Amino acid sequence: MNAQFHERARQIVELEGTLIDERDWDKWLALYAADARYWLPCWLDEYTMTTDPQTQMSLIYYPDRSGLEDRVFRLRTERSLASTPLPRTCHMVSIGRISDLADGAIKVDSSWTVHSYRLGQAHSFFGRQSHVLRQVGTEMLIVDRIIIVANDIIPNVLDVYSV
Repeated sequence: MNAQFHERARQIVELEGTLIDERDWDKWLALYAADARYWLPCWLDEYTMTTDPQTQMSLIYYPDRSGLEDRVFRLRTERSLASTPLPRTCHMVSIGRISDLADGAIKVDSSWTVHSYRLGQAHSFFGRQSHVLRQVGTEMLIVDRIIIVANDIIPNVLDVYSV
């Protein structure tokens, strides 16, 4: 791929956190292809993660964008009591590597931190993630996001706005 596609992929990964912080759910969902997978695997032990969301536990797993759409619906309508009120968040992303995949997609590996404040308590989540993006029509969209949460203890609700 050329440098222009790499730059666009980097911009999309960095923009994602900003859209969540701003609660611009429509623009955030528009970053994802309809068949996009969104997965937070679990730790099996100190160094090993789950590898199959179909047969092993996950912190969050949506096989396509419809799961994200449902989650946003629940957040908007306050049908998620654990997320009411929504926390104030600040997403920070550090791009580590951008690489071309054999099928023409682009993979962006990065580290992330999310600071959140809700009901008088501040928390931070942190980890690594990989986004796979591909050209879909005229848009470059996220088709796969795998998020590794490095925290040992998850002190509050873990949701799409937490990572």
